[in-house]
Amino acid sequence: MPSVGDSAGESGEEAPLLSIVTVTWNAPEYAARLYDSLARLTAEPYELIVVDNASEAPTQALNWDRAKRGELTLVQNETNDMWASACNQGLERIDARSRYVLLLNPDCEVLTADWVQRLAAVFDANPRVGVTGIALNWKRIGPTLGWVDGSVFFMRREAYDAVGHLDAERYPWNGGPGDWCARAWSQGWIYRRCANDPPFLVHHGHKSVDQSGEEHPWRRLDVEDMLRRAGLEPTRPHRLTIWLRRRLGIRFFFEPDGPTPDPVGAR
Repeated sequence: MPSVGDSAGESGEEAPLLSIVTVTWNAPEYAARLYDSLARLTAEPYELIVVDNASEAPTQALNWDRAKRGELTLVQNETNDMWASACNQGLERIDARSRYVLLLNPDCEVLTADWVQRLAAVFDANPRVGVTGIALNWKRIGPTLGWVDGSVFFMRREAYDAVGHLDAERYPWNGGPGDWCARAWSQGWIYRRCANDPPFLVHHGHKSVDQSGEEHPWRRLDVEDMLRRAGLEPTRPHRLTIWLRRRLGIRFFFEPDGPTPDPVGAR
């Protein structure tokens, strides 16, 4: 498991405001677009830790080149250890001084220079929010009613320190962000979606899987079991309750301020 590059904490440079962990698996053109957009549009000090899950040669060459240029810290896996395990490898290397921790898919792209400010503003508006992102996975099972999608998973440092890593053994690919949000909820944190209108980030979606030509290893999640493991009691709000909230415009706890697409209607 070789690695190249130094994080800010190891090299004695300025403390990063933000620690970013990205897991690559092929699709090098999208990874390059992400790296370039981060460098061009991020004014705040940040560190980028890339964990590569045994990509083919073009992606490995891209990552090694960017690491040698000092743009990122690279952890190169010899096998595909799956997303959650690779995220945890990256999280183990983040700077202890960073204020925010971000899991960011390699097929995302930054669009505006205020992207960090807009994500962080969700935390500033509510001290109970432990994680935010631009998309949600809605589930009609309370008390959490879903979770922040793992493509852009922006964590308050205090929440990350309290909740810890993803459960890579039980949720190696999908489900890890949901389990993390449930464990955070049991400790008093909530989540909230960050309004992405006008867009400041875009997730192009499934590029690694599409270009690798391998079947996406999704599996059905037992959300009630996930909640119980976190110490929560699952509840199922009545469909009429959901309908009334939509009709009356009453926002759920996870909805951003201001006009926004309804999370139920969007699913």
